[in-house]
Amino acid sequence: MEVYLVNELLVCLWGVAFLVPHRWSPSVKTGRRLFVSVCFFQMFLLVAFRSQIGYDYFMYSKGFLLMDIEGFSSLQYLDWEVGFVLYTKLVGLFTNNILIYHGVTAAFCLVSWAVFFYRHSRGLWLSVILFLNFYFLYLNMNFLRQAMAIAITLYAWPFLKNRKFWPFAAIVGAAALFHTTALILLLLYPLTALKPGVGVWLLYGYGLLFFYISSRGILDLLTTVFHQEYAGSVFLQGMSFLYGLMPVVLLVPCFLLRKPLLAEASANRYLLGMLFFTAFCMLMMTRHAILERFSYYSLAYCTLLLPELALSVGKQGWKGDGNGSPGGWLLLTVGAAVVTFGYHLFGLLENAHGVVPYQWIL
Repeated sequence: MEVYLVNELLVCLWGVAFLVPHRWSPSVKTGRRLFVSVCFFQMFLLVAFRSQIGYDYFMYSKGFLLMDIEGFSSLQYLDWEVGFVLYTKLVGLFTNNILIYHGVTAAFCLVSWAVFFYRHSRGLWLSVILFLNFYFLYLNMNFLRQAMAIAITLYAWPFLKNRKFWPFAAIVGAAALFHTTALILLLLYPLTALKPGVGVWLLYGYGLLFFYISSRGILDLLTTVFHQEYAGSVFLQGMSFLYGLMPVVLLVPCFLLRKPLLAEASANRYLLGMLFFTAFCMLMMTRHAILERFSYYSLAYCTLLLPELALSVGKQGWKGDGNGSPGGWLLLTVGAAVVTFGYHLFGLLENAHGVVPYQWIL
């Protein structure tokens, strides 16, 4: 576990080294590039040179070798999506080395995140810290199909905030070729457009009530027809309530401070909508763990929301009246990092994604 904590400590140090000196200088872009490059390169080393790390490590390694042997005579393998099968076979054209396969996959995912943060985050250090604290690094060591799907959906953000549905849907469709759960974002397109108010709380509240009353029967019915392997498995059991508490703790201040948040940028309402759905999903997964898979797509955008919240209060003030509060920016930035680090530490102690203890392949 220590290696992950050292990794996060280094991100803090790189922030001081690359972001602070350039914050008010014309070379701010240089500092941002250096920070993102160094942080994600060290993460790449962790992911690419791991050995037997992640619950699904052996499943994907075995699948790669078997599909490499099979060649292109078929684009089917288990229940894996055709895009991921094709990607795996294409890598197999050049190598049958498992280390290279995992390295190429890690590079694709982490580069997408690095580009996403560099282009869209206005609080770069906090975004990278949240990437770690929300387990996205460990997702890239475990759920490889979904990790690649999420990496693709990150490119949809400009179209979501500018309300361009068809380009947004095209990217989501491409992501679904790697993991079909990406299609949940099509539902989120209209949901995130809802005005953040009491009505949204009622919508998700009634949704949770219905879910808790009927979920067991519905999932039992579904697993008799689809994915029978999940019937009676740990995936249908609930996770710790602390996983559901974290997004609620983040949602409350974001909602209460929505006036400065929306005054700073109207597109922030879509980020706030993503956090509403994240809280909804993660509360549901306290009853059925498998629903965690849906929460990652919306949680990804929360890595932009919390820095936006801190910046909004810093520029617009607590009341959104234009009287900026630098102290508020610092308080919210540090507060978000500390609260989510507690979540991160809890997940490591529970061995989320099966990444503890870390093992190098060398």
